[in-house]
Amino acid sequence: QDFNLLYEEAKYYQLQPMIKELERWKQEKEQRKHFQPCDCLVVRVTPDLGERIALSGEKALIEEIFPETGDVMCNSVNAGWNQDPTHVIRFPLNGYCRLNSVQVLERLFQKGFNVAASCGGGVDSSQFSEYVLCREDRRAQPTPTIRIKQEPLD
Repeated sequence: QDFNLLYEEAKYYQLQPMIKELERWKQEKEQRKHFQPCDCLVVRVTPDLGERIALSGEKALIEEIFPETGDVMCNSVNAGWNQDPTHVIRFPLNGYCRLNSVQVLERLFQKGFNVAASCGGGVDSSQFSEYVLCREDRRAQPTPTIRIKQEPLD
């Protein structure tokens, strides 16, 4: 709170190491404002054989939004999408729950996600659409303080 006063005092007394440290601290604080942590998932939709939906992202996050995938994530050790203990790459979502791409995106929107980017491409039978969805990381948010009205006792 008293950063400006401390900085002016350090300049007045010509405390160069302190001035440098305060300037570094101020720069870091400015950078943190621009980079808020967020939850992020990638949804890939390919129209081959009906519709194939694949998710990439943190396992715990996918299990939170699609609880019907929980057992599969834990028990599939040698699957091609399960190379990392915390994240999956192109997890075949509609192989384990009966949702189409609109329902998947709708569920993500209901959980607070927004489309941050999207792209599509391919030729003939190898077309695809990808969506990058993000929401503010709820774990990074401070827990709100609950204030209780206090009244004096007699």
